[in-house]
Amino acid sequence: MRANDLQFKMHDVYEVVKLLKYSVQIESITAYDNYLLVGNRLGHIFLYTTSPRVQLVDCNKTFSKRPILQLTAISECQIVICLSDERVSVLDVSRDKVIHLKTPGLQKTKGASYFTVNVKTPDGLQSNPSNTVVRLCVAVKRQLQVYYWKGKDFLEHSENINLPDIPRTLVWCDQTVVIGCKNEYYLFDVTMEQVKPLFLTGKNQEPIITKISDTMFGVVKDSHLIVMSTMGKVSEQQFIKWVDTPSIILYDEPYLIASIGDKLYVQTIESVESSVSRQVISASSKTMNMFTCKSGLIYVSSTLDVCCLKAVPFSKQIKRLLEDKDFQLALKLANISDESIDDKEKNVSQIRTLYANDLFEKKKYQESMREFLKLNTDPYDVIRLFPNLLPQSDSDYGEEILEKEMEIKIVALIEYLTEVRFNLLKEPNTKNQTDILEINTNHQEQLLQIIDTTLLKCYLQTNDALIAPLLRLNHCHLLETETTLKKYKKYSELIILYQTKGLHSKALELLQKQSDDSDSNLKGPERTIQYLQNIGSNNIDIILQFSDWVLKKYPEEGLTIFTEDVAEVEHLPRPKVLDFLIRNHKNLIIPYLEHVIHVWNDTNAICHNALIHQYREKLQKYNSMSMQADEQTAQNTKTKLLEFLEQSKYYTPETVLVHFPLDGFFEERAIVLGKLGRHEQVLSMYVTVLDDVNRAINYCDKVYKLKNENSDQIYVILLRLLIDPPDSWLAGLGDVSKPAPNLEKVIEILNKNAAQIATPDVLKVLPDEIPIHRIRNFLVTALDKAISNRRLYQVNRGLLYAKLLKIQQQRIFYESQNITLTEFNICGVCKKRFGNQSAFVRCPNGEIVHYSCHNHKAD
Repeated sequence: MRANDLQFKMHDVYEVVKLLKYSVQIESITAYDNYLLVGNRLGHIFLYTTSPRVQLVDCNKTFSKRPILQLTAISECQIVICLSDERVSVLDVSRDKVIHLKTPGLQKTKGASYFTVNVKTPDGLQSNPSNTVVRLCVAVKRQLQVYYWKGKDFLEHSENINLPDIPRTLVWCDQTVVIGCKNEYYLFDVTMEQVKPLFLTGKNQEPIITKISDTMFGVVKDSHLIVMSTMGKVSEQQFIKWVDTPSIILYDEPYLIASIGDKLYVQTIESVESSVSRQVISASSKTMNMFTCKSGLIYVSSTLDVCCLKAVPFSKQIKRLLEDKDFQLALKLANISDESIDDKEKNVSQIRTLYANDLFEKKKYQESMREFLKLNTDPYDVIRLFPNLLPQSDSDYGEEILEKEMEIKIVALIEYLTEVRFNLLKEPNTKNQTDILEINTNHQEQLLQIIDTTLLKCYLQTNDALIAPLLRLNHCHLLETETTLKKYKKYSELIILYQTKGLHSKALELLQKQSDDSDSNLKGPERTIQYLQNIGSNNIDIILQFSDWVLKKYPEEGLTIFTEDVAEVEHLPRPKVLDFLIRNHKNLIIPYLEHVIHVWNDTNAICHNALIHQYREKLQKYNSMSMQADEQTAQNTKTKLLEFLEQSKYYTPETVLVHFPLDGFFEERAIVLGKLGRHEQVLSMYVTVLDDVNRAINYCDKVYKLKNENSDQIYVILLRLLIDPPDSWLAGLGDVSKPAPNLEKVIEILNKNAAQIATPDVLKVLPDEIPIHRIRNFLVTALDKAISNRRLYQVNRGLLYAKLLKIQQQRIFYESQNITLTEFNICGVCKKRFGNQSAFVRCPNGEIVHYSCHNHKAD
């Protein structure tokens, strides 16, 4: 922080109240509760009560003949530790008397120059003084002695610690003692019993140390106070500058009071290049001692005077600080005030709000937004600081984009709103009451709506590349956002807005309009196709409606609306898409069905039947065209149809068959009839119509391999058709001449497939004119097959008979065994006798048990 940023006005922090005046020089003071102790050069110790007025309670003039150099009161134990005549002693003040206690444990403190104490009481145990832990560290020449209080005496805590120089001042912080020697500062770790150097003191300067907290302290070097931790690290607020080198410094949260010359300077812990005093208190002479009795009450002594500094009530200080716009110090005072928790939180919140607004007025926008964020300020109140961003604002954003200050302002607001938005989305309400939950949810939704709408306006002025990511998961106000985006012609972002709000028709209408605009980045069908591919089956009617113009202008690209390999497209209702294509785009039916069946492996009979019908209609169309028709295309279509009829298992043969004409598509009909199991009609078609016996034989081979019932009869049917061809494969079909009997082919089939043919049935249909020697191979093979079958039958019959005999023998053996069960027999499981009605089980080892016991034993 720069010194220029800290132009504080002085105000009254403390009020000075004069208490005592002496004729003998004052050497030390201490205080506790409502008592004040003063030690002078003559060795006298005075005990005063300060409430309701200063009054002498006791005076010990016999304690010492040497000056009382140091006094420290420990109110928890009602004792005062005193340094005089190079010794440390203990005084008992529990009965409003200054009584010297005999402490044999402190006999080794002869030669002491300074001491410091550490008093700690565990939380929750403050009511019992015996729970207070008091530790004492004494500087004796070049050594440190550590003691602890037990009973009515101090006992040694550890061995003496050697030092490189004689300590001139000590301060105890937590487990560390800060040591100030003539030329250098040191840290002594009480737990580890280790001493480490810090840095040198200033030139010709006495070491000065002040305790700030249990873990923080300050040391003076030249005209600076350096704030450090007990680990030896310099804090963030490193150096506090003073007008000159202080002789004494005391910390009274949140103020530092330093004695410089004949004045007391009051500052706060602010790291600045020049001193900034909050108050300057003039004194009649140089201050010699300062002691903090409690927060806001400090006793100060000069050579002959004692006075006290009483803090001005925090409420008055805060009021003055707010008038001076010194919010940081006002916050510190509000946080340490003794008000109730609710009042304190209220005051702190008000001060921070004023501070945040003041930062905004000073154009420190980022710092202001951070304060609003910490305060959980209503985002709408923050947005109101930007009038041009409020809803229904007619201001022209364009003029302000050019202003650097406005840009900085907007960037700070973006950071603030982004963090608030993140917190709102991260922490959903978890309250149990339904009504409260509903109210909070509605309020949160309204907040998000305001935040997102404002963020969008901010992005338009700073970085419009962030608009699209915002809109993909937004809570923007629809009408206002729509108006704003149209104003700036952000049509791509407007499409995203419509999509996230579920307004698909408006988005697609805009895309259709923009597709014809040569200057638009939405020109062409790509964005419409992409949009339609991603809105899912719930919007199938919209998809069909707006895909129509794409399919008409760009059929190949448009078909990907229904065939793209994305989950949303794959789950569209295919029968409905098919019906749409049949009614409006017949040329795209076959590509669509081929993709659905061959790529997506669809097994729906509707699609399979439809593809067959489309192939058939396409072939019929080619057959009806002139000679100039593309024969290669027709042949490819026919090949596809035949392969599909052979390979598909999911079309309905009965439905498909009735659509094929009787005077054509014979190969196709043959395949479909084969699927129906009408083998005689298939073979008759191959023999009489197509005159392709080899194909008939192949068909027989295929059927025989299936090993269905009566599969060996398939060859018999073919042979019968070859021996006595029918007049027609179908009654009533004309223009088909009856073929002549083909006995040579019959003989060839008999000899080649002798093992697969049912011999008795074939012999019945063979004509007498076929010589026996021509079918010798068939007869030999058939005879061998019959003999082999007979032998196999005999072997199986013998094996089955042997097995039967063995089983009969086992039955006779088991039936011949018997058991005698009397009332003396005992169950081997439950050890009980068998009753007359008992069900029992005889185990393989001969043991007899109850039926229930056997089941239990098995379990």
